[in-house]
Amino acid sequence: MKPAGLLPLLSAGLVTLAAADETASGLVSREIKAHIRESLPTYQPPPPKAGGETTEATEHSPAPDVLVLPKMIVREVRLPKDAADHLMSKRDFNRKMENLYLDTIAEDGPLNVILNSFTIPFLFPSKAARGRAIYRAKEMERLVHVIDVSKAISPATASKYIQEMDNSHTTRPAGIK
Repeated sequence: MKPAGLLPLLSAGLVTLAAADETASGLVSREIKAHIRESLPTYQPPPPKAGGETTEATEHSPAPDVLVLPKMIVREVRLPKDAADHLMSKRDFNRKMENLYLDTIAEDGPLNVILNSFTIPFLFPSKAARGRAIYRAKEMERLVHVIDVSKAISPATASKYIQEMDNSHTTRPAGIK
């Protein structure tokens, strides 16, 4: 390329640099910004108090324009261990119960898995129903253990636990007709 061909490019670059210097950044021109600044009041710090203290916030007293809220303690309330079972959808819970059933029969060996992995719909309970029965049995075992431990502490409390456990499966739950 000849040096004469670079002359138009060089002149175009100089023109764009000059135009960039003239344009103001933002939506407002420099003249309007200067006019707005002239009309604003100037900052004047508050006069010092007689005792030499300033109105700035100290460690014990906040500034007068700061809202001080009362101190409070927030304690985390944890959900129960089985909260996920109650919060998940029915379909997900049934899938979880099926997996529990299949995991339980897998402990006895692969032949047991093959024989028990198929169900006949009208003759036998589903895998999810079998899983729910296993789930309830494990929960009852856990509660019996709690009762056994509580007998050492307080026999009266253990008898109340036994009564409540008996009521849990002999009476109808609230809301069910």
